[in-house]
Amino acid sequence: MQRILVLGSGQLGLMLAEAGARWGMTIDRLDIDNGGILYGSSGKVHSLDQFSPTDYDIITIEREHIPDTALVNDLRANPGWHGEQALYTLAHRRRQKALLDRLSIPTAAWLPVTAADDLSPVHARLGKDVVLKLAEGGYDGRGQWFMSANRPVAESPLPAGKAAIAEPRIDFDRELSVLGARNRAGQCVFYPLTENVHIEGILRYSIAPAPDSEPVQQVAEDMLGHIMQALGYEGVMAAELFIEGGKLLVNEIAPRVHNSGHWTQTGASLNQFQLHLLALMNSPLTPPVVEGCAGMINLVGLEFKPAWLANADIDVHWYGKSYRPDRKLGHVNLSAASHAELHTRLQHYHELLYGSAARQ
Repeated sequence: MQRILVLGSGQLGLMLAEAGARWGMTIDRLDIDNGGILYGSSGKVHSLDQFSPTDYDIITIEREHIPDTALVNDLRANPGWHGEQALYTLAHRRRQKALLDRLSIPTAAWLPVTAADDLSPVHARLGKDVVLKLAEGGYDGRGQWFMSANRPVAESPLPAGKAAIAEPRIDFDRELSVLGARNRAGQCVFYPLTENVHIEGILRYSIAPAPDSEPVQQVAEDMLGHIMQALGYEGVMAAELFIEGGKLLVNEIAPRVHNSGHWTQTGASLNQFQLHLLALMNSPLTPPVVEGCAGMINLVGLEFKPAWLANADIDVHWYGKSYRPDRKLGHVNLSAASHAELHTRLQHYHELLYGSAARQ
């Protein structure tokens, strides 16, 4: 069985290790920020004294933003390093948007900007309300700012020396995502579209399949498939989408497993972590079977409560992270036979977890 290394020691790497352990695979995680190796799903960090990149057949990532260090460069030299072209292109918003334009995939209009730029021409071309996004870094709403034309240019929040893009603020109807996988042979498979609800830039809950999404399912698959093929990508990839007037726009792309795909742990015959591993190993891919409906509720800024585990009809995942008010600390998966039943159960458990109803 092949040995796999995940760059990053967060929850996505942890869930990849858990998925691989079910198949007898060795999947270790590298803490690329602080140095150290975590073996399997253990939370204990070991020193890198005995670590060698050549110990691994496949190297993958759980995040796009990889530091430029000697260790990472050694890993890049490993023949099993996956996704270099996708990582280079998609981890930088200017290159990502340029790719979408080159592939004629619908996305919001955009302009490159820096902190030194006068935003007046930006508003003239993109409209009164624009969104500034750092070209690199930023997640869960961080590194993004809404700017109105009547706001003084001097109040631009962009850090000096940082590249960014500007986009018009999209008055979208719903936020969706599509997850799919591609193997080295070029075979692609996809999950049903997922509907996502964000609060203050952080994903709060997901529903799959997204209600009334059948008319755009094939369109979304074609978009993501085109991107994966163009980049020669292997593994699971996610595209965050806006639906506006029945049309899809690609908002952002993640070359990895994704928060909006956690529902697959309960609602699909193969979850996204298993599918990622199969694609990396160039195994034949078959579309995951999805019956009924599934949902996911992120546990954001909540303290763990053992009483949650007494609810046999939900699947609790806790990441073992230190507490922070706006931090994703875990998630809960649930399933139902219909959207109506799922909605009722999602509201019930959102109130149980947060003490309030889920936003519609």
